[in-house]
Amino acid sequence: MNRTPPPRLSMIRAQKAAVAVIFRRGPSKEVEVIRWDFSRDTFERGHWFRGRIYEKRCDLSPDGKLLVYFASKFNRHTAGAAAYTYAWTAVSRAPWLTALALWPKGDCWWGGGLFVSEHALWLNHKPEEAIPHPGHRPHKLKVEANPEAHGEDEPIYVRRLERDGWVMRQAWQSEWRGLSQCYRTITPGEHLKSQAGGPLSILLTRRIDRLSYRERFTVEGTAAEVSLPPGPLEWLDWDHRDRLIALSGGRVWVAETEGGVVSAFSELVDLRDDRFEERVAPDEAQRW
Repeated sequence: MNRTPPPRLSMIRAQKAAVAVIFRRGPSKEVEVIRWDFSRDTFERGHWFRGRIYEKRCDLSPDGKLLVYFASKFNRHTAGAAAYTYAWTAVSRAPWLTALALWPKGDCWWGGGLFVSEHALWLNHKPEEAIPHPGHRPHKLKVEANPEAHGEDEPIYVRRLERDGWVMRQAWQSEWRGLSQCYRTITPGEHLKSQAGGPLSILLTRRIDRLSYRERFTVEGTAAEVSLPPGPLEWLDWDHRDRLIALSGGRVWVAETEGGVVSAFSELVDLRDDRFEERVAPDEAQRW
């Protein structure tokens, strides 16, 4: 009997607010956006999107209110949409995707952005691509284009990791071995994120082999091995209360820590049964 695999989950934390956004992807061309309030452990379901959101090129404003995302939707309508194109970067109010500001991209190279402050955005578009759609101009937002934009998720994802407290311990080295073998990791990349109020650290190990990109998480600084929640484990981080939080197996988990000891993980919410539905953004999410 073939079982449906759990949805893939990813998360972005706000820098100065106890808020995160979760992207729930599954099936592959359906994405749900969910706002997580750490202080109350509540989850607000926002828009569903039929297309692809490139979560490693997305970001939250420091106060957790604005979301910048890079998305693509290729169908017979978007293929000929010269004004919007089939790929774009947009700014919206999390967890909604209604575009307050939008920059047509036209392809899926680079794109996305990072917030410098609540009112400043580093846009991962080259200057000639940083022209906003006339119906979605970035009011009250200072925008800086990136003349060196290149690649796909890299290097914008690493820049976001480092800004969010992940310290590189070992540089990632890979090589291209031709179309028959594609990529091979020579040395995996290692990033550490230390617990603010304790001795523990999370180790993120990154590698690519052929065309398979993998991230692996372990916990360092504890005498006993940490029992992680049932997988696949897709994200491990600290929240604003120094709890260990995990996205694994289509569910959201949390574990308390004290004196270098990690308690058993408990489930906060199960997202496996969420299904696509049309949702209307509230009025406040449709305007600056």
